[in-house]
Amino acid sequence: MHKAIRLKLSQQLPNYRKATSFLVKESYPLPPYSSVIGMIHMACGFEEYHDMKVCIQGKYVSDIMDLATLYNFGIKYDASRHWGKVLNEDGNYDGINRGVRNVHELSDVELVIHIIPKKDEDFDVILDGLTYPKNYLALGRHEDLVRVDGAPEVVTLEEYDDYEDDNYYNELSHKDYSMYVPVECMEQDNGMKNYATIYELTKKYEINKKTHFREWTEIVEAYYTSDFSKVTANAYKDCSTGEKYLVCFERD
Repeated sequence: MHKAIRLKLSQQLPNYRKATSFLVKESYPLPPYSSVIGMIHMACGFEEYHDMKVCIQGKYVSDIMDLATLYNFGIKYDASRHWGKVLNEDGNYDGINRGVRNVHELSDVELVIHIIPKKDEDFDVILDGLTYPKNYLALGRHEDLVRVDGAPEVVTLEEYDDYEDDNYYNELSHKDYSMYVPVECMEQDNGMKNYATIYELTKKYEINKKTHFREWTEIVEAYYTSDFSKVTANAYKDCSTGEKYLVCFERD
């Protein structure tokens, strides 16, 4: 058995940006691991990385395309061609160009997140931080506020056996939810890759001291799917307070 924190969230029109999208700001169907872990760090006021495992599942009603202002930096300032200017680290001015771009947004998002901190002493700190956050909670962009649907709950997870727990699988509380299922949790030859989307989801990064850019140090390869029938490893069942969820984590 494992003790975990279960968090239920709602959002109206978030964007979980894919890092490789530029002209069109595309969105993942659910927030990636790094976004959820970053939100938890903000809620708790952590100033250094605290390792944890998270399971992310949920749904959205539809997706829309919106317009947003786009600002471009990094070119030497020229008053005849730039909208504005900003001082760079070298003491010179970079020009600012302003334009528009399309943003992919998801409507009426529901999320259920399970969290297991790596260190036992972090459990109560995270639970308290999510109950009384030190900063406002957002997932995606800074303006993508979340609504916490009920207080975070402490739940017990029991190991799931796909051969013995057919009844549990058939009685899941939210069969219309999709989930990120790490590839390593599935049977090797189950045909899932033929009909599910595989994402390489960011989880942990470090800041390059020279460039000040993020460098990803941990990536999780995961299926985005609503078919959990072939989950065989690192899976747990959560049936606390009458609700039943299947929960999947990446390996330690």
